[in-house]
Amino acid sequence: LAAAPQMQAPEIQQALLSWGPGRYDARFNQDGLSDPSVIPPAYGLENTELSTFTGDGDISYWNAYVAVTQMGGQGNFSDPRIGVDIKHSPDQVTGKLAALRAYQHALPVPSAPDGSFDPAAAERGKAVFNGPGKCVLCHSGPGFSNEFLLPPNAVGTDPLHAERSATGAYRPTPLRALQFHAPYFHDGSAGSLDEVVAHYDNQFLLDLNPDQKADLVEYLKSI
Repeated sequence: LAAAPQMQAPEIQQALLSWGPGRYDARFNQDGLSDPSVIPPAYGLENTELSTFTGDGDISYWNAYVAVTQMGGQGNFSDPRIGVDIKHSPDQVTGKLAALRAYQHALPVPSAPDGSFDPAAAERGKAVFNGPGKCVLCHSGPGFSNEFLLPPNAVGTDPLHAERSATGAYRPTPLRALQFHAPYFHDGSAGSLDEVVAHYDNQFLLDLNPDQKADLVEYLKSI
């Protein structure tokens, strides 16, 4: 992206080259702020209506947003919540969204490899997940997510990404195949699942003991 001719202004170059691998700011060219988020996996979204960190819409909403506002696609995208209204004629994007969604929903979720977690500990961790860890309150169903939004202070992560979005909130992230896509949280502030568990233990005053935390991590590796 930084090599594109229209991106050569010094302040744009400084922002783009600061993001680092695996991160992208899909609103930088809309509001001028530079606050990249971790690029989330494209698989495991079939049963998740809120497909972005901030739950702006389903996967077709985000595909249209990226195509029209980021990639220069000749299509229509409008969302008054963020003040974007782009129209082209002919619209060469909208008619492709259903097929793209079907393809993304068909992407298989990787299974945890044999030997990558302790099965006995994971079984104990499942009880922590559904019990004292309270994880199931936000992460349930086949995608380990939920179709509701939470204010940034509820989850204790950096609020800026949410504040720039259409919702001002975060949705519970799907948890499938977690061990394959560290770092965690939208800003990559947790480098490991141990750090994720420690964050929520502190945020929600769960008072989990070390064994419960370790078992919960093994369960998260397994799903």
